[in-house]
Amino acid sequence: MDTLRRQIQAFLSLPKEARTRQRREAVLQALGVPHPSRFIEEVWTGTWEAGIDRLLDPANTRIRPLEPTDFHFKWALEAFNGLPAPVRARLFALKIEANGLRGPILALLDAAGLFTHAFEVLDLVALSKVHAEAAATLRIRDGRTCQVEVSHFAPAAAELYAGAARLFQLRTSTTHVHRLASGDQILLEIPLDGTHLDAEDLLPADVEPLWPKAIRGAARHDALGDVLGTILRDPHYVLTRSGEVASIHNYELFHDIGGFRFGFVEPIFLSLWRRLCSPDPSEGRVLLQRMFEEYRAAYIEKRREIQARWGELEAHLTAHQQTIQEYLQGQQEWPDAVAAVRERALRDPAGWMQTLLEAYRDSYPDLPRA
Repeated sequence: MDTLRRQIQAFLSLPKEARTRQRREAVLQALGVPHPSRFIEEVWTGTWEAGIDRLLDPANTRIRPLEPTDFHFKWALEAFNGLPAPVRARLFALKIEANGLRGPILALLDAAGLFTHAFEVLDLVALSKVHAEAAATLRIRDGRTCQVEVSHFAPAAAELYAGAARLFQLRTSTTHVHRLASGDQILLEIPLDGTHLDAEDLLPADVEPLWPKAIRGAARHDALGDVLGTILRDPHYVLTRSGEVASIHNYELFHDIGGFRFGFVEPIFLSLWRRLCSPDPSEGRVLLQRMFEEYRAAYIEKRREIQARWGELEAHLTAHQQTIQEYLQGQQEWPDAVAAVRERALRDPAGWMQTLLEAYRDSYPDLPRA
């Protein structure tokens, strides 16, 4: 691996005009790419060779060869993912060592209960998701494997939400934020195993036994999310095998949502009700009211807890003032953001429920009168 690293670094140290196709092919061949010339010709754009060079750079942790805004992004992703798994894994192993990621990954594995002193990279797949750029498959010493997703998209927000969630016994996915030598942050995350509550293939038979737990769990996260100013909801909820609802991909915080997050995603009691809606109007009406009452009770209970323990949440946010300021990117000062969180936290949650009902009553006239 050291020989390969030195060969790559020697190539990248050349001026761009000196990085000839022949030299680039030699590096790709040393990496294990079976047909370097064909790989270079996979994507017909002038930015592709520069994308390959970024991909080869051990210091570069952004796995996708081209940016999502590039017209050729899809083909670049396919070209990379079409490489043999050992080649992709070798690339990620180089990046791990160059960026000091071994320790953070071990810490992430420990936090997930996968205690180990060593791991092996088996594969790396580039993703087109907003919240994750790549997924690496790792094997630990006892033979178990796990996936670790890599992202640069708002890792500070995920860290802030996860810390607040722990205060109030709410679950999130296992994450670790690492600051690179460049000053940028990278988010490492182990995806949760469970039922995604927005899954397109979720059938009524799937929803029927789980909806009470799902609605109560999502309501508790909504209570915290409304206080923190998040705007993304049930597409980011997973019902775990243990029956807990976890909130994932929390990268939007401190939004002025005007009392509630209308117009982004329907509340979970509506989205799950539509999957179970009975052809009998009276049965559908009763079910909708039951679902709303489950949501309302859990939401108000958690909001009351947040109000009673506001000092703890405020202390958490204050302890992360630098992280908040970096996340806000100069659009707001962190004390103002925390003051807005406090104002939302102390509002009457029953009034929020009434606002929620009125916002959706035109579309769902059978909603109860809170």
